[in-house]
Amino acid sequence: MEVSMRSIISYYRLLKKSPRTFYFKRYCVSNTVPKEEPNSELLNTYNQDIKAGGVVPVFRRALLFPGRVALQDEDGVFTYSSLYQAANELSKDVAAQLKGETGRTIAYMCGNNASHVITQWAIWMSGNIAVPLSPIHPPEMLKYFISDSNSTLVICSKEHEKLLHPLAAESSIPMMISDREPRDEVPKSWKPDLGLAATGPPNMWYGESEAMLIYTSGTTSKPKGVVWTHNMLMTQISALHSAWQYSAHDVVLHTLPLHHIHGQLNSLNASLAAGARIRMLPQFASHTVWARLLGSGEKEEARVSVFHGVPAMYARLAADYTKIFTDSKTQEYVKSTLSKMRLMCAGSAPLPETLFNKWEEISGVRLLERYGMSEVGMALSNPYQPVTDRSVGHVGVPLPGVAARIARPSADDLEPLVTVECELPDMQISLDKLGLSSKNTKEAQSKCKEVRHGTGKDETSFEGELLLKGPNVFTRYWNRAPSIDSSDFTRDGWFRTGDIASYSGGKFRIMGRSSVDIIKTGGYKVSALQIESAILEHPSVADAAIIGVEDDSYGEIVGAVVVLKENTKLTLKELKDLAGKKLAPYQLPKTMVIVDTMPRNIMGKLDKKVIKQKFGKELVYKK
Repeated sequence: MEVSMRSIISYYRLLKKSPRTFYFKRYCVSNTVPKEEPNSELLNTYNQDIKAGGVVPVFRRALLFPGRVALQDEDGVFTYSSLYQAANELSKDVAAQLKGETGRTIAYMCGNNASHVITQWAIWMSGNIAVPLSPIHPPEMLKYFISDSNSTLVICSKEHEKLLHPLAAESSIPMMISDREPRDEVPKSWKPDLGLAATGPPNMWYGESEAMLIYTSGTTSKPKGVVWTHNMLMTQISALHSAWQYSAHDVVLHTLPLHHIHGQLNSLNASLAAGARIRMLPQFASHTVWARLLGSGEKEEARVSVFHGVPAMYARLAADYTKIFTDSKTQEYVKSTLSKMRLMCAGSAPLPETLFNKWEEISGVRLLERYGMSEVGMALSNPYQPVTDRSVGHVGVPLPGVAARIARPSADDLEPLVTVECELPDMQISLDKLGLSSKNTKEAQSKCKEVRHGTGKDETSFEGELLLKGPNVFTRYWNRAPSIDSSDFTRDGWFRTGDIASYSGGKFRIMGRSSVDIIKTGGYKVSALQIESAILEHPSVADAAIIGVEDDSYGEIVGAVVVLKENTKLTLKELKDLAGKKLAPYQLPKTMVIVDTMPRNIMGKLDKKVIKQKFGKELVYKK
């Protein structure tokens, strides 16, 4: 189907009609960003607190740019001051409900819109711990999250009341429906009281307090609540600001789920802490995202410049691109528009080489691939500059403040082979670096130091388990007392990611999970991710999962579960003929099953546990 630019614009206008009913009924609508003189007195106070060991939480940083547009959702436009005031009012209700207690966990469920930010800020303003929930989870899992987190209060918007009310009642936990309206816009001359007593504890208190719980996906056991402190969150934000050069001039398209660290950190909190503008969608929908990325009918200051996504999102966008934009002139327009994007990131799942190349062909943008997880936020990243150094299949080097180590099992514990440590980010708030002053100051790139250990001193390539350490790495799970015998950490405090990685040429590469993606077959250890990457280059393959299948002769054999593109066919021999150009014989699948679709989690990762349960019997190797 051929779609002209006029059709794109018409489609975009259609998307803006019929807004969803929502609770925040009055909006401070302002599509222009006023020029503001930085409040130097407030900034100095903040930086003095940071220097003394305090943390300036995201909501309080909003007072540095109150008149700027903070967020635009499907229902309206909010300035930083309107979000701040609505959250401040809600925080008073929260404090009253908890009789002024702080440090308590509060579970909340809101849509991907302004209500989420207002509720999260209100929880933090009242000195409590935010536990984001998602309506995609079944009631039993939500009940587990509420119970395991010891939540003392449940907050939700009206749309989620029917889902959460029975769970709160069953657990005898009070429930609050968030319907707080933002006030009318404050006068431009408004300046907050520097004491900020009405907005929660002092910055020094936040420096020693917990901010939120992010629950793991629970692929190997029940989900665990990762404790994120305000200090950990701010260290992560400072690291991302330094590495990816966030600015108040960014317009971030947000389509990620907010119970996951990818959506919470990269798209939401790091952007708000920079004074950026967020265009928030209820969920990822390819056609809607295309309309927003192309910015048809948008004013220049509202055009999207940053997008964070998972490979499955880019794959969907690429697939729809071939259906929607069929004529060469429209394709040229799409490429010329997207090539102006400042940053497009991919993560949370492996990025196939074919997709990396396809997206660059479509958009002119080389995706920046990074590595992270719930326990560490963002840990490794390809470089922001120069763009040509972004290597497909690799995840670069540690982000500022992170130390990464490759280690292998030894008789005693784990033997370190190589350690790469990147210097701490600058925690001070700089309006110059955020583009909020007349100065044009660029963030200096943090330097990394490589140290080779013991038997690995003479090696140039290393492979083993990836370990991480630093102030932006978590220290404990909620409700689980730290133990010296914990399998989560080494004896000297390194977090064991459970991922197998390689390091050579100054770059890390993730080979896969030690328990799932590393297959031991016929005496060889092979990476499922490496095989999947090769298989996905076949023109008939739309999706692929490699799993290890138990076998008497080989221990395990390599099995391929494949989804084909429309109107295509594929035999195992044809698959092996192409993949064999990149893979060794022992890496090639010995058996294959073709299916219509494969289970993935909310972040687009293949759920290999379910895939193996569902299709494993069909992959038995017949000798």
